[in-house]
Amino acid sequence: MSDQIANSFELSESILLKFAKGTIDLTDSFAGINIKEDLFKPSLECVLEIIDGTNSLGIVDFDGTETFKIAFKSLRDDDEEINLTFRIYKVHVQVSEVKSDIKVYQLYAVTPEHYTQAVMDINQSFTVPVEEAVQSVFGKLGTNRKLETHKTSGIYTYIVPGMTPFETFEFLKRRAYDSKFRSSLFTFYEDADGYHFKNVEKLIKDNRKDAIPYRFVPNASFTTDDDLLKNIEKLEISANKDVMKKIKSGAYANAAKEIDLMNQKVNVSTCQIREDFITFEHLDDAAMSLDSKAIIDESLNIINSTQWLNKTSEETDNRATLIPRRKFYFDCLSQVETRIVVPGNSNLRVGKVVDLDILELAANEDKEQEPKVSGKYLITRLAHTLDRGTYRCSMILNKESYNACLLYTSDAADEGLGVDLGGRRI
Repeated sequence: MSDQIANSFELSESILLKFAKGTIDLTDSFAGINIKEDLFKPSLECVLEIIDGTNSLGIVDFDGTETFKIAFKSLRDDDEEINLTFRIYKVHVQVSEVKSDIKVYQLYAVTPEHYTQAVMDINQSFTVPVEEAVQSVFGKLGTNRKLETHKTSGIYTYIVPGMTPFETFEFLKRRAYDSKFRSSLFTFYEDADGYHFKNVEKLIKDNRKDAIPYRFVPNASFTTDDDLLKNIEKLEISANKDVMKKIKSGAYANAAKEIDLMNQKVNVSTCQIREDFITFEHLDDAAMSLDSKAIIDESLNIINSTQWLNKTSEETDNRATLIPRRKFYFDCLSQVETRIVVPGNSNLRVGKVVDLDILELAANEDKEQEPKVSGKYLITRLAHTLDRGTYRCSMILNKESYNACLLYTSDAADEGLGVDLGGRRI
C-alpha cells in the first residue's frame, strides 16, 4: 500500500446541498472537509470548504435551514463508512486571492439534532435510573440516530425545570452514579456512530484491552502496509504539569461538604491522591501517579478546594461523594495531552484507546521506548480532515498516569504512587 493510498478515501455518494429552492451538487467543488468529535461535547461539528467559480452558491439565501450529507470511508476493505447529515449555522465567504471571480465558502454546520433540541423545553420529573431518564428525553428528539448508554446505580427523583434536552443531559450526567467506578465521570457526546451517555472510567476499562497501536519512528521507511497505517506522521506533546495550580485548586486533594438541614450536621467527603489513586481505573496495566511522593507528601494532600452543598431531604444522590472524585479524575486526565496526526481511518472514534510506542530520539542506533510518553491514551478529540487528495486524522489524546512498567527502576518508589490493574501497589 503506497503512502498515497494510505492517506486516501472514497466518497460513497455525492455531496448535495439542500436548500429552500432545490439542490446543488458540491462534489466537484469541495476543497476541504473537517469533521470534529469531542468526548465532552454533545454535537459533531463540520466545516465544508467550497471553491465556487461559477457562482452556483450565489442563488442560496442562507438562513440556517440548509443541509448537506457526507458519506465516505478510508480505503481498507473492512473500514466503516461514515455517513452524516449536517445543518448549516454559519457561512463565511471571501474572494479568492488567485482570481477575483472565484469565491471561497466555508460552511459551518452541526448535526440537525442540535437545532431540534435548541427550541425544545423539558419540564418533567423522573424517578428512574439516570440512564432511563436520558433515554426518555432523547426519545423526544425524534431522531433516527442511535443512543448508547452505560448503566447507572440507584433510583432517585429529579425535577428538570424547563431545560433543553442537551442542558438536561448536562444536568443528569452530574447526578449519574455507578457504584463500580469511583469517579463516575459521565459524559454525553456524539460521534460518527451516534450519541452516547457514557462513564469515562468504564470506557477506559472496556477499551484499553483493544488499544489501537501507533508508532512514532522519524524518517523511517516502511516495508509493510500495516506499519504505514500505524505510523504517526506528526507528534506534539504537552505535559500541563502546573504544580502550583494543582496545590491552589486542590486538584489532588479536595472536598465536598454537604449541609444536612434535616439532621443539623455537615457531611464531609474528601479525595486525596495518596489514599485514592489505587481505587480508580487507569489506562496502563501498571500505572504510576504523575507526581512524585515528595510533592504528594508536602503539598498535594492538603485540601485547598471545598464545595458546599445543601441537602434538603432524606434522599441522597451521592453528589457529595462524587464531586471530589470527579475533580480528581478529570484533572488527572488533563495533565498529559498529546496531539498526533495519522493516516485517515474511518474506524476511529473518541472514547477509544490508542497505544503509543514512542522511540527516544537518541544518537545511538538502539533506540529505546520513551518512558513517560509511551503507553495508552484516551482519544478525547478527533478530527477527520479530507481534501481533494488526502485523508488524515488528527487526535488529541489524554492520560491520567504514567506507564509504571516503563518507569520502574530500583528506586521507583521515589517516582510516585504506582498500582497495577490487580490493585497491587508497586
